[in-house]
Amino acid sequence: MAQSNLLQLAQEGDANAIAALMNASLQVIGVSARAVLRDGDLHVLLESERALAPSPAIEFIRRGLMRLGLGWVSSTIVYSRILGQSTPNWIQRVSLKPPELETNPFVLDSTTVINSAAPLEPAAETLETASLEATTDKPPLFPPLPRWNQASPLTLALWLSLPLMFVMSSTIIWFRYLWGDTPQVIVKADKTVAPPQEDAPPPANKTATPPKENTAPQTDKTDFISLAKDEGYQAYLIGLQAQSKGDWQKAASHWRRAIAHLKAVPDNNPQKAIAQQKLAEYQGHLEFVMREKLGNPSMELVKTITGTLSPKSVVSSDKGLFFAQNMMYNHSITVYNRQYDLVKTISDQISLADYGYPQFPGVQNGAPVEAAFTRDGSTAWVSNYQMYGAGFTSSADDDCSPDQNHEQSFLYRIGTEKLAIDNVVQVGAVPKYVATMPDNRYVLASNWCSWDVSVIDPQQNKEIHRIQLGPYPRGIVVDNASQMAYVAVMGSYDIAAINLKDFSVDWLRGIGHSPRHLNLDPSGQYLYATLNGEGQVAKIDLASRAVMAKVATGTSPRSMAISNDGQFLYVVNYDSDSVSKVRTSDMQVVQSVAVNSAPIGITYDGDTNQVWVACYSGSIQVFQD
Repeated sequence: MAQSNLLQLAQEGDANAIAALMNASLQVIGVSARAVLRDGDLHVLLESERALAPSPAIEFIRRGLMRLGLGWVSSTIVYSRILGQSTPNWIQRVSLKPPELETNPFVLDSTTVINSAAPLEPAAETLETASLEATTDKPPLFPPLPRWNQASPLTLALWLSLPLMFVMSSTIIWFRYLWGDTPQVIVKADKTVAPPQEDAPPPANKTATPPKENTAPQTDKTDFISLAKDEGYQAYLIGLQAQSKGDWQKAASHWRRAIAHLKAVPDNNPQKAIAQQKLAEYQGHLEFVMREKLGNPSMELVKTITGTLSPKSVVSSDKGLFFAQNMMYNHSITVYNRQYDLVKTISDQISLADYGYPQFPGVQNGAPVEAAFTRDGSTAWVSNYQMYGAGFTSSADDDCSPDQNHEQSFLYRIGTEKLAIDNVVQVGAVPKYVATMPDNRYVLASNWCSWDVSVIDPQQNKEIHRIQLGPYPRGIVVDNASQMAYVAVMGSYDIAAINLKDFSVDWLRGIGHSPRHLNLDPSGQYLYATLNGEGQVAKIDLASRAVMAKVATGTSPRSMAISNDGQFLYVVNYDSDSVSKVRTSDMQVVQSVAVNSAPIGITYDGDTNQVWVACYSGSIQVFQD
């Protein structure tokens, strides 16, 4: 067939003619092309014995199609497949419009296995592609690519590299025709202060007399990149069928978790460079969803939970359960699900003798303060402000010191399958905050009145070490590598940095007056602290140990939560009866919402983008963000 006829057919939209023109250049490097038109898009399959990288192949096809002048085609979808395999190893949509009309790419990894919804039809065998170059002196429409044995080292490296890109349309985010069966993804000077006034008691209608209180990641072996790919794929699946704002919020949540995983890849990981590249791409996808599908979301109240509760804290398991710790006012932990149902009320009454503590005969009660879940959500550790009943005098008080020899209290271990206390561990006096390690090596508890931190070995189910810190340790956060723990020492201006290998202590000095609660950025770069004594929240650069910025959120900022992507903090302001949403990039309050009296605890559920707020006055309020 003459090239003039072939060219005319191609310009008229004959997919076989277009493939023949491509093959005239591709055959010299052992690549064959097939093409088919489907629903207004041109699909091109490139097959070769060796894997092709997208960049040179895409540029080859884009330039050729632009030269053909196919005004009726706005884009083409290119597949690259190894000969003998049934599925492509990369896919990309190529826009034939000016670059300014292109949208951000959704990037998948080259190990993603994609099953085509329908196989591409082979080009007609009657096309005489082999004689094209011999019939004309003009250069081929699709310029030849280098032979493998003639390629420069740089060119060869480009062809052999395997990034996988898939560009999303502005109207169809994920191209539906690419998927049939479910794809598989492998996817300053030291200062001390008087005991800080931490929390006021709940309202007077509570029956118990309150005490005088003065108040996101994993080990180096964790495959963060595979975890990120899993989350990215879940975002794809949701976006494929998204029809509501709620659907897009779920997709955004998965992008946030994917981003958090990529940020957690250690610097010594050989795939760190890949993670950084993917991080920028995933952030682009999230920004697209937030901008185009969600606009500028703000917190909206969706549910107020009431009942027999006086929650000192509320904590998400990240697996669909929420524990509210009701102190001594109700002697219970109330458990809720994402439908806001009360799943179970767990009494704090136990017999310590049944758990290996025969020196405490009879029956005891606790006073649940805080909870921390293991990374897999299977276990919760709950601190008890003090113990009541046989063997205890119940004399705990926030105005205290180790010299007063207050009674030691206990942590409860609760399995989330049975939702029952299955073990206990004795710790220090008046334990407040609890933290688990990503690798589950230790559980940490800050002991308010003994001025130390208990280190618990969960395998042995016992305390193995005490770390002295000074007056009133409270908030704890552990880094993703399970190497460092940071503890807010509320009777000072400082934050302790504990090396979890040898339990040595270093200090972040002069952070601010009475640091209470801590959050760690998913990347591990920034630490955030509520400063109870000055009514501000501080952002700390851990590399320089310098305070980068502070922001006033309200009167008496207490607990806070951080979004999975690290972009926002949610801070409860105890005496302002409000919650502030703080943008971490510039530490600006972007929204404040009124809540019920005495907000004291807060948690963030990444799967739903919901913020749960524990109000000491007797309710939990849930906000959609």
